[in-house]
Amino acid sequence: MADIVSERYALSLYEVAAEGDKQKQFLDELTAVCKVFAHEPDFLKMLLTPSIAAEDKHKVLRTAFEGRIEIYLLNFLLLITDKRRIGLIHEMRQAYKEQYYFDNGIVEVRAITAKPMGAALTEKLKAKMSAVTGKQVVLETSVDESILGGIVVKLGNEQFDTSLRTRLNEIASRLTNTIA
Repeated sequence: MADIVSERYALSLYEVAAEGDKQKQFLDELTAVCKVFAHEPDFLKMLLTPSIAAEDKHKVLRTAFEGRIEIYLLNFLLLITDKRRIGLIHEMRQAYKEQYYFDNGIVEVRAITAKPMGAALTEKLKAKMSAVTGKQVVLETSVDESILGGIVVKLGNEQFDTSLRTRLNEIASRLTNTIA
């Protein structure tokens, strides 16, 4: 249920952004708003508190965001606060981002390595994934020392795992099956 609601609100916001050709700006600003809520969870909690008057919530939102974000986005925040949907703001941003990426031929790729990748390797991986997908790639990298070496690439629901940990586990499994 929350997914459907979040998606509907996000797509409505996306349509407003598209009318002004400001889809990217709205995405960036919505992301910034979500970061504020993530770093200040009490702020979001206050907006969800039924005992606080709507006018007071509006004042706080206006103080925090007026002049910093597009007026339509501010009005969107006021609306979802009034409708008690502000708690779904992160899901709404995700749905908005997915629509933006779909419309603009962008794909998100996650790369996990044992040590940070250098700029050259990052660009090479981006180019390779762009060639494979035929889309513009947004690459998110992270480090997980437990994979020991190699790389784990996640593209949508697919995962390509060439990590040393996985290879060692496969060899250990084969040895166990051979001996048993």
